[in-house]
Amino acid sequence: MQTRIPPLIIMILAILATGCITPSPPASQPSLSTTPTVAVPLSIQINASPSRYNPAMSSTIGIRLTPVNTSGIIPSSAQFAWATTFGSFYHWGPPDFKVVELGPEYTGNAEPVYWSYFAEHIEEGMQPVNITLTVRDPSEEGILAKASVKIGWETPSGLTAIVEG
Repeated sequence: MQTRIPPLIIMILAILATGCITPSPPASQPSLSTTPTVAVPLSIQINASPSRYNPAMSSTIGIRLTPVNTSGIIPSSAQFAWATTFGSFYHWGPPDFKVVELGPEYTGNAEPVYWSYFAEHIEEGMQPVNITLTVRDPSEEGILAKASVKIGWETPSGLTAIVEG
């Protein structure tokens, strides 16, 4: 009596045998690409929150300004230079949530800063505040990216700041 091997087993053995005799790819060779490498220019925006701020608010020390990378790669050595036409920048956060005044011009890293002002410095008919962020790489000359945000006033007498864009 002759033993019959089911076709499924024959197929599985054929697949396994093919995998064992197929030559492996050559040792890693650098791939040659005909596509040129293109550097994506850095683009950055400022996320401002809350959109309305008054120094009497107890929930925050100011308007939180966060740099947001919208395209490109930020080098690890990048410097973030903040400047304002009115008010000052502050650092506030862990571990101790101590408020540290940074001044009207501040250069740091990609961490958020807060913008605020003293109510007694508000005058009738205050002009909108311009805040700029300039990203530079100290190893290169020139500016990598720049962004700005404008803050206006709710009333001509000021006091409540409104993020305009």
